[in-house]
Amino acid sequence: MNSSLRPSIIVTHQASPLSKFRTFATTVDHLARPERFTFPYYYSPHPLAVIAMQELQEYLKSQSDLKNMSRMFAVLVVENAQGSLGYLCSFSEDGTTAEVSNSVTEFFVDPIVNPQDRIAQFGELENQIEQLAQEVEQQLNASDLIQLKQRMANGAEQFEQKIAQFQKEIALNKKQRKQQRQQAESEVGKSIDEEQLAAIIRDLGNKSSAEKRQLKALKQDWQRTREALDKALQSKQHSIELLQKRYRKLADTLLLETRSACQFLNREGKSKSLLALFPDTGKKQPIAFASEQNLPKLLQAAFKMSLTPIALGEFWWGDSPYQQIRQHKNLYPVCQSKCFEILEHMLEGIELDESPLEQTPSYNKELEIVYQDDALVVVNKPAEFLSVSGKYIQDSVEARIRAKYPDAEGPLIVHRLDMSTSGLLVLTLTSEANKRVQQQFIERSVVKRYTALLEGSIEQEQGVIALPLTGDIEDRPRQRVCHDKGRSAETSYQVIEVNNNRTTVHLYPKTGRTHQLRVHCAHQAGLNTPIVGDDLYGFKESRLHLHAGFLKLRHPVTDQIIEFEVPADF
Repeated sequence: MNSSLRPSIIVTHQASPLSKFRTFATTVDHLARPERFTFPYYYSPHPLAVIAMQELQEYLKSQSDLKNMSRMFAVLVVENAQGSLGYLCSFSEDGTTAEVSNSVTEFFVDPIVNPQDRIAQFGELENQIEQLAQEVEQQLNASDLIQLKQRMANGAEQFEQKIAQFQKEIALNKKQRKQQRQQAESEVGKSIDEEQLAAIIRDLGNKSSAEKRQLKALKQDWQRTREALDKALQSKQHSIELLQKRYRKLADTLLLETRSACQFLNREGKSKSLLALFPDTGKKQPIAFASEQNLPKLLQAAFKMSLTPIALGEFWWGDSPYQQIRQHKNLYPVCQSKCFEILEHMLEGIELDESPLEQTPSYNKELEIVYQDDALVVVNKPAEFLSVSGKYIQDSVEARIRAKYPDAEGPLIVHRLDMSTSGLLVLTLTSEANKRVQQQFIERSVVKRYTALLEGSIEQEQGVIALPLTGDIEDRPRQRVCHDKGRSAETSYQVIEVNNNRTTVHLYPKTGRTHQLRVHCAHQAGLNTPIVGDDLYGFKESRLHLHAGFLKLRHPVTDQIIEFEVPADF
């Protein structure tokens, strides 16, 4: 059965909802309440949420069955009907199983779908699906089916060998008969007459016909054998297909019923099911455990207890998973990929902070032109400046260069830098120049050097990092390390300076994958220390300390080697 349909936390006791309301142990009366609720997808936590997270972390340290449980935890600061502040706590589902004590379950809000209710409502159906899955597996691995398939494969191989050998013999015999006929024809009037020649030709023809009949009989014999094996295989496969059809039907039924049963409240008390939020099976579907992420669980509990949501804070606790990158105690936003449709309903009518994702941080920034001629423009892109216009932000390097050079032909952009990365960016003003420069990037003949400031100290002065990367479809725009399906990514590095437990390095990417340098620095199998200010794979600061400081390539018109260097401002 699909594991995403099952709860992954073993809850042994359901506490009263009101017992989940935690009062602050720290005095918070001096703190002003926020005017609006936290924008969930990118935020700096309100001081009330910071204190609540600190108190939760102290609690986690005291619980032996939680202090080593690596996952996302969150707090929701709330106000009760009497106007008193407190908070609710949650941990997110991630598909792993962990058993926690009754005292712990009393501390955290309940899942959206109560495991006991689920077992009572869907347990029998899940058992049927599990039994069907086992039957299918048993029949697929049955010895008689495996033997039939092997007989079919062996028979086909032996037939092909026999046919190939017989056809060689036919070809050789045909050549010999041709020589015999030619020899007989040359003896007419000498040792044989015309009548004798005709007899020889008939005999040679009869031998040829006999061989053709033998070949046909050989093929017919295999055809009969194959048909018998096919019939036996089809009978067994038909039985398996019927089981698989029943399995899919029951699984689809379970999926629809569980999504219908998974109900989300909003402030107005209106309820929507997961099925209603994702009605079209041909479009986006909910990601596994989307309903059991922290904010949906926290809001559900708050609405059930008639509490008013005030502020959110979410952080990672524990070791980082290998494929993803998480920092212990670091703050994280809510995952849009998992929660957007759910929260769009649950947050309806609640005024949110303005979205930082829709603000344009580059409007007041100058775009320095390092070099320009009739074919090329090289700019020094500031940090927090898009290379190309996005969904919400129109200002970008491409937009400004397009406005400055309205007669430019073809695509201007040849390569890109992350919005948060500063440094050298090459643009072209003609279609031909674009093709020639782009080809250099494809061939990896362009020399690129980045400067980065890392959070920690690096022991090895130089080396190569080779970690394949792929997009994290469950948490865009993050990338993750994947040795099975990831695209190859290679980065060389050289330590320049270590100062106050921070390391300045030069990075030389051989490939140009999304977030390659950021992941290769932060990942445990890379340099194992994030770039300073990396809000995706490390810790927030004033800016991402990553700068594309050096470029060397061939000029698309003169074919001369040109190089550019702009030092980092950190």
